[in-house]
Amino acid sequence: MAVWLRTHLRRTSVRPKTLRQLTQSVLEHAGHPSVHLSLTLVGITRMQRLNRTYRQRDYATDVLAFPMQDASQSPLAFVGDVVICMPVALSQASKFGNSPDEELLRLLIHGTLHLLGYDHETTEREAKRMKRKEQAIFRGLMPVPHLLTTACTGL
Repeated sequence: MAVWLRTHLRRTSVRPKTLRQLTQSVLEHAGHPSVHLSLTLVGITRMQRLNRTYRQRDYATDVLAFPMQDASQSPLAFVGDVVICMPVALSQASKFGNSPDEELLRLLIHGTLHLLGYDHETTEREAKRMKRKEQAIFRGLMPVPHLLTTACTGL
């Protein structure tokens, strides 16, 4: 399994080794320990551009997933890219009663499940299935390791 991590952040720093290990744990809990993915952390402007370009929605969202290969076709597949907007994640953390590290994990799980074929936007049944899986993985990874080394919440 390989996790390619990129950050395009100026005001927030992460612990890359810890974040890669946590991503591996998410994949293991999801039942796909050998697949590969990339994880990119971005700011508001870049996320808004991506959301506008690929989803025709002109705002910065919290997480986007860009699937590449079906994980069921090869245990070593490159399943795609997860992009997380850190300013939105930090803003949502207090709104949802999560620490910034917990919110980052929540978004990582959500995006990863999209890469693995889950889609809460298709049917209500699929939305419930995905939510149950998200919650099970989140609980299985508690307590969340310290991921952020610096964070400016006034972004």
